[in-house]
Amino acid sequence: MLLVVVLIGALLLHPLCYAAVFSFGLAVMMCEFYSMSIGKGKHVLTRCLAIFLAVAVFAVGFFVHGGKLQPKMFLACFPLLLILLIAIVLDKEERIEKLTAQDICFPLVYLLPSFMVSQLLMFDAEGAYTPYLFIAVMLLVWASDVGAYAVGMTFGQKSGSRKLAPHISPNKSWAGMAGSLLFCLATAAGIYFVHSFGIALWQWLVAALMVSVFGIFGDLFESLIKRHYNFKDSGSIIIGHGGLLDRFDAALFAIPAVAVLFVLLGVI
Repeated sequence: MLLVVVLIGALLLHPLCYAAVFSFGLAVMMCEFYSMSIGKGKHVLTRCLAIFLAVAVFAVGFFVHGGKLQPKMFLACFPLLLILLIAIVLDKEERIEKLTAQDICFPLVYLLPSFMVSQLLMFDAEGAYTPYLFIAVMLLVWASDVGAYAVGMTFGQKSGSRKLAPHISPNKSWAGMAGSLLFCLATAAGIYFVHSFGIALWQWLVAALMVSVFGIFGDLFESLIKRHYNFKDSGSIIIGHGGLLDRFDAALFAIPAVAVLFVLLGVI
C-alpha cells in the first residue's frame, strides 16, 4: 500500500517527480535482473553502463514527449550504446559461465520499452503532463492482480483445480485468471462512469481484457526468468514482498498493450 501511495503521489506532484521515480524504478529493476543473471558484485562497470543507457533513453523520451527536446535527440544516446557494446566485448572478468551479451542487453529489451511507452499515457498531444490516464490504467493492473490473487487463492488451490502453467508457476490457476478478468472489467466500468477520459465504455472493457491477459503473461514471464536463474524473488527491496520486478511484472506487459490499443483507437 505504501508503494502505491508513493507512486501516485509522485505522479500527481510534478512531472519531474514522475521522471525521478520511474528512472529510479528502472534502475532498481535492472539491478535486480543482473543480480539474478550475473550475480552481485560482478561486471559492475558493464552493468552500470547498461543502466545509465536505459535511464538516459528514458530521460530523453520524457523531455521529447514534454516538448522540451526534438526526437532527433535520441541519437545522442547512440554513443552510449556503442560504449556499452565495446565494454561487453572487452569484459574479461571471469565467472562460472562466460559473460554473454544477452546477460547485459536483455533488460534493455525487457524493461525499457514499457517505461518508454508509459510516456504516451503521461502526456497529451500538445506535450502537457496529464498522469490521470496512466493512473487509471494502473488501477486496472492492480484490480487484475487483486482479482487473480483473491479468486485464485479461494478456488484455484482446491484439489482438482486446473492450473494455468504449472511448469512455470504452480500456483497460477484458471480460476485466478477468471478473477483477474472479472475484477478488471468491473474496475474499467467504474473508471468509465467516474471519468471516461473521452474513451468509450467498450474501449475501456477491451483495455481491461488486454490488461488481464497481458498482465498474466507478464507475471508468467517473470516467473520463467526466476525459474531459469533459480530465484524465488527478484529482490528484497520491499520487505516481505520481494523486489520491484515481482510487484510490477504484470504492468511491464499490460501497460504497453493498453497504450498501443489506445493509439490504434486514436484516443491518445
